Amino acid sequence: MIDTHAHLHFPQFDPDREEVVKECEEKLDAVITVGCDLEDSKKAIKLAESSKNIYATVGIHPHEAERYSEADYNRFVELARSSPRVVALGEMGLDFYRNLSSKAKQYEIFKMQVEAAKELNLPVVIHTRNAASEMASFIRENFNGVRGVVHCFSGEKELLEAALDAGLYISYSGIVTYPKNSALRETLKYVPSSRLLVETDCPYLAPQPVRGRRNKPTYVAYTAKVIADVLGLNFTDVDRITTVNAKRLFGLPLTAEESKERLVYQVGDRLYVNLTGKCPCSCRFCFRGVEDYILGYNLNLSREPIPEEYMYRIKNPGVYSEIVFCGYGEPFERFEALKKVAQWIKKFSKDTPVRVDTCGLGYLITGDETVLDQLKGLVDSFSVSLNASSPEEYYRVVRPRFGPGSWESALKFIKDAKEKGFKVTVTAVAYPGFDAESFKRLASELGVEWRIRPFKRFKPWEE
Repeated sequence: MIDTHAHLHFPQFDPDREEVVKECEEKLDAVITVGCDLEDSKKAIKLAESSKNIYATVGIHPHEAERYSEADYNRFVELARSSPRVVALGEMGLDFYRNLSSKAKQYEIFKMQVEAAKELNLPVVIHTRNAASEMASFIRENFNGVRGVVHCFSGEKELLEAALDAGLYISYSGIVTYPKNSALRETLKYVPSSRLLVETDCPYLAPQPVRGRRNKPTYVAYTAKVIADVLGLNFTDVDRITTVNAKRLFGLPLTAEESKERLVYQVGDRLYVNLTGKCPCSCRFCFRGVEDYILGYNLNLSREPIPEEYMYRIKNPGVYSEIVFCGYGEPFERFEALKKVAQWIKKFSKDTPVRVDTCGLGYLITGDETVLDQLKGLVDSFSVSLNASSPEEYYRVVRPRFGPGSWESALKFIKDAKEKGFKVTVTAVAYPGFDAESFKRLASELGVEWRIRPFKRFKPWEE
């Protein structure tokens, strides 16, 4: 696990810094110690250079903006270039809570640091307090091509949307564990797994189980545990997701296991089978073409492996609560491989449930309306991502390559699957303008269950 925002070089750690650093080296993959002005950033760099898994940032906090000007640009850039342990710029941003620097000066120094990030090709660490709307506007106007993270996110919807549209990461601190912050916890379901980070902001903001104590990097585990509970994931899932995300953002080396393309991947006690990157749909909300990593795994396959490669990796299908054909693309694009792997699963573990997550266009993809008959006894259920309650909505949002007739074919697939004894659930993403009530009525008319998933912004939504 990586604590993406700490201040280990602050004086609060003077009495026992060596012990705290040793604990970090033993229990965490890395810690980012964040600078707040140029002198403070020098201390962060010095500490980072003394430890194998501590990295530093160079930044000017909005509280300190009044002491700097654009004339400090070269000095700022030179410090950032002074050590390979510097992995980001910041923290920087807008703080209209204390107003220790004028708003005009905060904007000036923030813009200066963003320009430096462009020159240095480094991500930025964003601080914002009582300035969510202003920060959202600033991001929309100034962050084209700038990578970074909104640190210690506190739940503002407008800021979340602007940040995700710009491709930024969202970092949650110990405040997400506080009992009163249910609204903040609710925002977790709108953050793509590929943009999620965790932090402590130590020595401040200790998580609820240790609230009142001096915070420290290893306490980030308490925050990760709450996030896992809210998202219905295991702690190890959140550990993997946030560690990979942090490494990708800050340019830290991925392990061979983290970087390899995943044919199968485990989330909780389910195993997912990633057959292909092909899909006949171009859904307006989809992550394909925007993100390769989902749930901490690289799912974008550069080839189409043979069925035996999947069998080798599944090993013992009986240890999973369910095996799901679901990945970067549409399983029916490789129907023969789907069938062969499913046969192998049922041969060795007939009681393990097998589900196929599909767009429902299996008839059109294969040109064969007997595919459901061929899957009898091999597949137990289908989750059909329909994402619409009318053909007009379907063609506008899902955009299937087969064009007219796709909606009717998907509905026929759903009806046929139900009639043939498969368990069928139709699903949709609650994108802007989605008609949830009509979708529920359609599911009722089809006689199948329904599920509506939160809309996660991988890119700007355009009407």
